[in-house]
Amino acid sequence: MHIQNIHKIYINHAEKIKWLCIFLIILSIIVNYYFFVYKFLKITKIIYFSTLLILIVSIFINTNIGQHTLKFIHSIKIELSHIIWPNYKETLKITGIILLLTILTSIFLWLLDGIILRIISWVLTPRL
Repeated sequence: MHIQNIHKIYINHAEKIKWLCIFLIILSIIVNYYFFVYKFLKITKIIYFSTLLILIVSIFINTNIGQHTLKFIHSIKIELSHIIWPNYKETLKITGIILLLTILTSIFLWLLDGIILRIISWVLTPRL
């Protein structure tokens, strides 16, 4: 029982240290961006930020939340493989139907607008 408690404490402290490292790296990126914005060449800044971003992602992947995120992304890939996507011919037919219905609806609304406009102008015109 004592060894299991030590293992849980170690895992808990390791997680805290990983998140502290991520926080400190993000803080260093922000500080370097604001204070040394004109001091270095652009390529140096790009390499520096890319390296730190890769370091942040690699640390994040090794945390518990990172592992759960990777499992979630893997399950999304599996679900996307189960979806039956339409082929070109079906997509073209559906697009044509939607285009036709949109045109018919716009013509109907145009005619309805004209009828309502005539009724309103007939009601509002003074009759002698």
